[in-house]
Amino acid sequence: MDMTHDYTMLSYDDLPAEEAAMLQADAEEAERGYTDEQIEEAMRRTPGRPLAVGLTPASNVIRVRLDDERDAKLERYMRNHHMTRSAAVRALLDKALAEV
Repeated sequence: MDMTHDYTMLSYDDLPAEEAAMLQADAEEAERGYTDEQIEEAMRRTPGRPLAVGLTPASNVIRVRLDDERDAKLERYMRNHHMTRSAAVRALLDKALAEV
């Protein structure tokens, strides 16, 4: 079995400005290090769906059926922005609803 992989190295300049800023902030935080209390708190948290999105509880669920073309566009958006499906839908809704 061939286990070779091709990787592309990216710099912050290769990413959308918002994503580059977020990654830079995360890297700077990691470089500063974490206290024992912060590490213990992180280890107590259980993975799973977020209890809150933004400033409010994430209690509303929407099911939407998409045709193949829209689904493919959403998949491209997710890949290009390195987002989950839910995060991408929220971001696109925020853009569309900003005018309301």
